[in-house]
Amino acid sequence: MDKAIRNIVIIGAGNVGTHLGRALSQAGLNICQVAGWREQAVQALASELGTGHTTSMHEVRKGCDLYIMALPDQIIESILPELGLTDELLVHTSGSIPLGILSPYSANTGVLYPLQTFSRKRNIDLREVPFLIEASSPANGKLLLDLAGRISRRVSLADSGQRQALHIAAVFACNFTNRMYDIARRIMEEYGLDFSLLVPLIRETAAKATEIGPAGSQTGPAYRRDMKIIEKHLDILAGHPGILEIYRDITNNILDES
Repeated sequence: MDKAIRNIVIIGAGNVGTHLGRALSQAGLNICQVAGWREQAVQALASELGTGHTTSMHEVRKGCDLYIMALPDQIIESILPELGLTDELLVHTSGSIPLGILSPYSANTGVLYPLQTFSRKRNIDLREVPFLIEASSPANGKLLLDLAGRISRRVSLADSGQRQALHIAAVFACNFTNRMYDIARRIMEEYGLDFSLLVPLIRETAAKATEIGPAGSQTGPAYRRDMKIIEKHLDILAGHPGILEIYRDITNNILDES
């Protein structure tokens, strides 16, 4: 397979599929079909992109240049046997699933992994989003690198092991961090305080982490080994055993490594 990618099928009309579909369409690629299992979402994205749609994987169009599986990790394996592809370029967008999962279903496979958290209602400039590429052959790799380069300035190769490590790191940097924000919100609401008071602190913390590095940005009672403050915090959190356990575990981790 050495021809340029022009015609694309998007399989999955969720957050990732929506953003990829929009960006690829705006870059001049032809989205020839949107497929998925949620009729309303599939129809909405297809209408936005001006293309056809289906909720039956057996009705996915054959003979297009690229099939992007923008699906939750846990359902990819159940969808693959229904596609009926042979040598079409088939990719998934997952950080945690290996490339090899696709090989029984097409002779040409790859990974197009955008390292970002997506929500359909938020506009994201994909030009600044890193895309990690893996492919079953150098030719397929070049096709995917060229394609990703049309929508992003930050495109590079990463094998399945590297993507797995990156995905774990992203869970800490994004998902776990967001959970901390929500715990902070709940604590503040309990005391009649508005979460917006923390916004300048959140922004400055993120800015320092990206500018001077997380290790050099660490502050707080555990970093200072202020055990009196730590004990006061633990007393206040005594009525919230789950949050208390998180506080204690992270505090001990900082104490151990500071």
